[in-house]
Amino acid sequence: MLIFLIFSFFRILTNKNIFFPFKKMTIEYFNETKTISDFIDFNIYTNITMGTPPKKVAHFIYKRNILFSYRELQLRRYSSPYDKQIEEQLEKSFGFFYNSNYSSTFEKVEHSYAVYSDIFYFNDLDQKEAKFKLEFNMLPETKNKRTCGAIDVYNTIHPGDTICRYLFQVFKESGVISDYYSTFFYGEYSLDDNFTYFNDDYDEVLGYLILGESPHELYPEKYKKNDEIKIDGHFSINIDEIKFKSKISNYTENDILINFNFTSEFIRGSNKFKEEIGNIFFNDLLTKNICTIDIVEENIYTRSKDLVYSCNNSEILKEKVKNFPTLYLGIKQYNLTFLFNYKELFKLHNNRLYFLILFKNDSSTNWDFGELFLRKYTTSFNYDSKTVSFYKQQVKEINNKTDIPEPYPENDKGEPNGKNDYNLRLIFEIIMGSLLLLAIVVIIIFWIKIKKSKKKRASELKEDEDYEYIPEGIIN
Repeated sequence: MLIFLIFSFFRILTNKNIFFPFKKMTIEYFNETKTISDFIDFNIYTNITMGTPPKKVAHFIYKRNILFSYRELQLRRYSSPYDKQIEEQLEKSFGFFYNSNYSSTFEKVEHSYAVYSDIFYFNDLDQKEAKFKLEFNMLPETKNKRTCGAIDVYNTIHPGDTICRYLFQVFKESGVISDYYSTFFYGEYSLDDNFTYFNDDYDEVLGYLILGESPHELYPEKYKKNDEIKIDGHFSINIDEIKFKSKISNYTENDILINFNFTSEFIRGSNKFKEEIGNIFFNDLLTKNICTIDIVEENIYTRSKDLVYSCNNSEILKEKVKNFPTLYLGIKQYNLTFLFNYKELFKLHNNRLYFLILFKNDSSTNWDFGELFLRKYTTSFNYDSKTVSFYKQQVKEINNKTDIPEPYPENDKGEPNGKNDYNLRLIFEIIMGSLLLLAIVVIIIFWIKIKKSKKKRASELKEDEDYEYIPEGIIN
């Protein structure tokens, strides 16, 4: 028991994590009505207290191989003069910028290599604050400007590099964290049937990023170590097959690389998949002008364009969407399946119903899965081992909640093909049930009549026994 207590105390002291609530920030922040581009790609940031006197500073969370560094605000990769005006307006509206001139604890480590340091304050999962002196990169010409931090959970350390400061390297060596996991949490996953609108309130906390420990160490009552499945991959994994499990399509893609992207609410699919859903669902709707497929410019990578399906918001369409087949992703080695049904793949925006799988005009066979996947399945990325982790029980439980029974395929009239068969079967079952009930009633009546007949016969025999019989010729 003493050894156990000592071990537990040591674990509490050595296991460390940091907890980052994050929000959205885009070039459309001030727009009352956002365009669909704002949900295809966006920036997320968290506030970290740093410097002396302590000040909250915005740190943007990336997957771009960016150093742990400070730079001027840039919400788009290729900013226009108009974008610069919006960024300046944001700078005036928010006070979460870092200027080294106003921190007495800012120090030069290697000026020629642009390495500096300052005091940081972090909160763990229990909201306990800890203070650290950390090193970071900053170009000398930006020292006197208002800057934001970069937290890149993806970057790769180059051997022998003594100049660059990488996030996990700095945090681990300084004792901020005890392990290399990064996990995004979004609260309890719920599935409803009302095609919820995109959330465009960017003042709300979107989710939480936890760096350091694994989910089974953070929440041992919910996740178990022996239930963790680790798959090789650095923010990407190989999937054996992506398929529809449906009567209307036998579609399957094999040996696919899927990438994870936490700054998009969409999935990017292959062009092969686009052809399939066109054939089984969208082409007819496009012809009837019920749906459209638009070329949409992204909000961060403005030179990148996507093909996006959207449809008129009507009750007829909402009923039709219910026949859209569930998408399944399978990893045979681990007997692991992920799925997304029609309730998850369509969402309302500006009174139009958007299909949450978009496409590029290229021949790529890779898939990108964004926030939709991370909200549903607890996913951890290990920077050191370059693995992606899932918890089999959590996957199983969420699948049981969201796997929808297969609907009947539609006929030429837009009605489920199995509808008439179902009605005939129902009528047949009613008739057979009625006949069975009638047969039971007849049998009961017949049985009652037989029983009454037997009682009557028994009564007659008893009367015969009570009659005194005297043979002829015998006289007393």
